[in-house]
Parts: sequence; structure tokens; C-alpha cells
Amino acid sequence: MLFSCKISSAVLTYLESKNEDLSQILDSTSLPEEFLRDSSYWMDAGDMENLLATAEKIYSLQENLFQAVGHAGPGLRSWGVLDSVLKMMPRPQEILSQPERFLSYFVSPAPPIDQLVRGETSIEFDLPISSDQYPKVTEYLRSAFESLPIYVGQPQATCVWKGIHLKFEWQENQSSIFAEADLGHQISPELLRQVVASLEKHQLELETKNRDLQTQNIQLTEQLGRFQKEIGERLNQRMELPKVLKDPVHRLEFIDHGSIDALKNNISRLGDYMVRAQQLITMLVAQDRLSPAVQQAMKRVDWDKVKTQFPEAIKASHELLEKTQRHFEENSHV
Repeated sequence: MLFSCKISSAVLTYLESKNEDLSQILDSTSLPEEFLRDSSYWMDAGDMENLLATAEKIYSLQENLFQAVGHAGPGLRSWGVLDSVLKMMPRPQEILSQPERFLSYFVSPAPPIDQLVRGETSIEFDLPISSDQYPKVTEYLRSAFESLPIYVGQPQATCVWKGIHLKFEWQENQSSIFAEADLGHQISPELLRQVVASLEKHQLELETKNRDLQTQNIQLTEQLGRFQKEIGERLNQRMELPKVLKDPVHRLEFIDHGSIDALKNNISRLGDYMVRAQQLITMLVAQDRLSPAVQQAMKRVDWDKVKTQFPEAIKASHELLEKTQRHFEENSHV
């Protein structure tokens, strides 16, 4: 599960408004600041929860940090296009008319809604995100939901998020923002709906693309990890082979032509895997699609050193096997 960086963006923007030094919280994560402030970017759910927990430890403010950030939402403008969409909604009811859709702006994949109950000025439902598992994130979202009516000029709502159950209640002091006479003839409700729909579509498309890229980056990081492990195992095997070859010939009785040919084939295949990996990374670099997480993984596996030394290791292994094969053939007749 992923959480939107609308959350981290709001937290950073709020702390900045309080003249707090952001260096400590930025140093606590491998993601660059521009990603943490990118409302269309996504983070692993656990990483987001840890980031907020770290922020709470670092910044000892005289307030509930995430409640304060959530309530300040309409003024922070840290949600990107979504801020503009919300300001165009006529009533709070319309903001949460489709709770799954609204939650998809903050959670991916969009969590299924169960036990949905609608009232004239309330809505409640269950969702598979527990306030016990993600206390910091859900505290922020709960408070942010309370601030939603402010976008349409109405008083703050109340929201209770306990376990997997969420209940949202608001006041209704006006039926619509179009109730004001001076606006009623200037803006077409149908035009407004079309603009809101267009903005929402653009926002969802952008977030879907970023979410897909995030998933691909995670998969690539895992592939690099597996690749590094395989390289380590193969190189360890290669380092052990010369020790065996130093023994007298009668100790090489376990080696036959089939074994040597199999080793040569495996090394050739490993060389081919390496070439493919280099081609993949070259392509990603050319398309500027290397995420900070992948760059960090490449640094951990010392990719620059591996890609230059691996061809030499393959060549040396082939030469060693050829020498072993000749040695075996010459002494097999003795």
C-alpha cells in the first residue's frame, strides 16, 4: 500500500510556516525534498508512517502536530490540483459523495469501502486502514477531513477515526456557494462541474502514472538486490576454483568434460545477464527514470565497480576453465 506525498508535503509546508529547521527530517529519509513535496508522488505506507513518527520526535511543538497540519490544510495549498478541485465543490456532501474516489487521492490502491451509511450532514464507513497500525497518518487524514468544509466556506467538521471505522459530520449553513446573488448569474453550475471533472481527471491520470513509476522503481530495486546476490554467489564460486586447481591431478577426478562445459555455459549465461542489466540501466538513465531509491540501491551494490570488473571476471573465468580443460586432457592419458 502507498500513501500520497500530499501528506509529507503538508507536514513540511506547515513546519516551514513555523520557521522550523527541516534539515533533520529531510536527513532521516532517502527521498529528496522535491519528491516529499510533490503532491503527485507516492511513498510506501510504512515509510510514510515512519517519516511522520520521526517528525513528531524531532519537532516538539506545543500542539498535536498532525491535527494542526490537517486543520491548516486549506491555507497550506500543499495538495496540488486537488486544492483547486475542492474549492470548486458546491457543498461538503459533494466532496465525499464518492468516498472511495476521494480516498484514492491519498491511498493506493484505493481502499474498498464497507458498511457505508449516509446522513443529511454525515457519512460513515469502514475501510481496511486501521488507526492502530498507522496512527500518525490516520491522525493527519482525520484532521484534514475535518477541514474539508472550509474549502467551500463552511465551518470545520468533526471526524472520528477509530480502528477501521470513520465517521464524518459537518454543519450545513448554506445549501450552495451559488446562493450568493452576485455569483449566481456569472458562473454556470454545469460549466463548473465540467471544470471540476476535468481537473479531477488530470489529477488522477498524473497520480496513476506516478504510482505506476513508483511500483516499477520498487520492483527494479528488488531485481537489483537479487542480481547483486547472484553476482556475489558466482564470484565466491569463482574465487574457490583456483584453490581446487592447485591440488594434484588425482584430486580432480570429480571434474569431467561435461562439468567443465556446464561451468562455461553458466558463466556465459551470467555474462549475458550482466549485459542485459547494463542495457536496462542505460535505458533508464537515458529516460531520466532512475528514482532516488534505485540510485541508492545502485550505490549500495557498488554498481560502477561491478559493471567494470564483471567483464574481466567473466573473461578470466573462461580462460581458467580452458586451462583446466587442457590440463585435464593432457593428464588423463598419463
